[in-house]
Amino acid sequence: MMGVWLPLVATALAAALTWWCCIRPMAKDRACHAAQAGADDPELQEELRRAREEVRQLREQAAPPAAPSKGPEILDK
Repeated sequence: MMGVWLPLVATALAAALTWWCCIRPMAKDRACHAAQAGADDPELQEELRRAREEVRQLREQAAPPAAPSKGPEILDK
């Protein structure tokens, strides 16, 4: 019976820490993701648009379009 106490205490401690660190702050709107900081900032939105465009261009450069083929590629030649 003593071998059961340690896992039970560890589980209760994990549940208490989860409540204290995660659930309680979210319930009070204090979590780091609770608000959309900068959602109305036009300068930030423009910077995000430029960064997304740069990522799109880099992806295009990294993976050139494949040549069209007429059928499936055969790999055992």
